[in-house]
Formats: sequence, C-alpha cells, structure tokens
Amino acid sequence: MEVHHHPNVEKKNFKEYFLEFLMIFLAVTLGFFAENVREHLKNNEEIHEDIQSILADLESDVAHFNVMLDMDTYGYSAADSVVSSLHNDITNTAQIYLYARAATANVGYFYTNSKTFDLMKTSGMLKLIQPRKLLDSLGLYYVTFQLLTKQDETLRANNDAIHKGNYLLFDSYVFEHMNVGYDSFNRSHTVVQPPVGQPALLSTDYKAINEVALNYYYLSASEKFDCIAAERQKQLALRLIELIKNEYHLENE
Repeated sequence: MEVHHHPNVEKKNFKEYFLEFLMIFLAVTLGFFAENVREHLKNNEEIHEDIQSILADLESDVAHFNVMLDMDTYGYSAADSVVSSLHNDITNTAQIYLYARAATANVGYFYTNSKTFDLMKTSGMLKLIQPRKLLDSLGLYYVTFQLLTKQDETLRANNDAIHKGNYLLFDSYVFEHMNVGYDSFNRSHTVVQPPVGQPALLSTDYKAINEVALNYYYLSASEKFDCIAAERQKQLALRLIELIKNEYHLENE
C-alpha cells in the first residue's frame, strides 16, 4: 500500500505574523492619508477658484451700485423739481416737462450676481470658507439683498403710477420730441433735452396737478429709500471685498 507524505509546512512565529499585519496596516493607513491629502488639495483648489469668482461678483455688484445710485439720485432730484415747480411756478412749463421726463428716464433698479454663492451652497462648498465671520458676512449680504429687491418692487409700482397718471397734464407729442441720451462725461444717468419753447400743460386744474405731483413725490420718496438701502449694501460689499483679499491673499492676483 502506497503511503503519501505531506510536505513539511514551515510554521510562522508570532513575530512574522506581526510584521505582516504591520505592513498591511501601514499600507492601508498611508493610502487613507494619501486620499485625505489629495481631497484636501482638491478642495483648497476649488475653494480658491470659488472665492475668486465671489470676489469678481462683489466687484461687479459695486460697479452696478455706483451706476444705479447716480441714476436714482439724478432721478429723484428731477422728481422733487417736478413737485416744486407744479406747486410754485406752473408758468415755466418747459422746465416742468424736462423734469417730468428726466425723472422717469432715470429710475435704476438694483440686482446682485449670486450665482457663485448659490452654486457653493448647493455643492456644500460653503462650509470650507474660512474664517467663519467671512461666511456669515457673505450670507448676510445675499439675504439682505432680498430686502432691496422688495423695495425695487415698490419703486417700479410708483414709476408705473406716474406713467398712468401723466395723461392728466402732459402732451405725449411733446415728450416724443424731447431727445434722450447719455451724459458724455458720466454715462450713469440719462440726459433729457428740454422741449422747444413753452409747451402748454393739458390742465391747470388743482386736483389734476396735485395727483400728478403726488405720483412724483412717491417716486422720489421710494428712490431715496432705495438709495439709502443700496448704499448700505454697497458698503457691505466693499468690506467683504477687503476681507476676502486679506484672508485669501488675492491683492495682487
């Protein structure tokens, strides 16, 4: 009967098992750390790009604020002049026509470019913004902008009321032939050329005059409120720009 001999298997001692375990453990640990480092570098690169985009958005907002603030200031000054002229010197009709047209031609509305911030919120990247006060300030900036947008709705409504009520006093033919353009030195607001001669108002009735004057008063009041809110928003944007540049060393980029 044939006998089969099994090969001798060398048994490993505890030290060899321990070394194998240690090598496997180190390999897994190093792989884990390498993945963390790679993810960290990737996040740093992405957050740096996103912060640069937010900075560009804020700088664009400030430029827009400057244009709209100039336009609205010019507009509410013209609206105030309409109210004053209608109540104090109704004979200077050329001036009244000029101010009435200039006021409605210079109503600016404020908006913000929040695309980068919204994308970061959706992707979960906002939590990587440091320091925390910067994240909090950014959140405040975009939340408070919604209040300014609501105020713009009131401004639009008041401007619409003027357009609907101007038929009481103003001849559309005169408005049509008043040239409208931009100041060659400051393109922030619309410049209206005065009418030829002294075109007549369509009515001298006190109630008609008062209704039109009230419409311009409400437009002026809402524009002034809008400008105060917009100036505060602009200052917040400027502070955010400075904070971002300091924290992310973007001054020279």
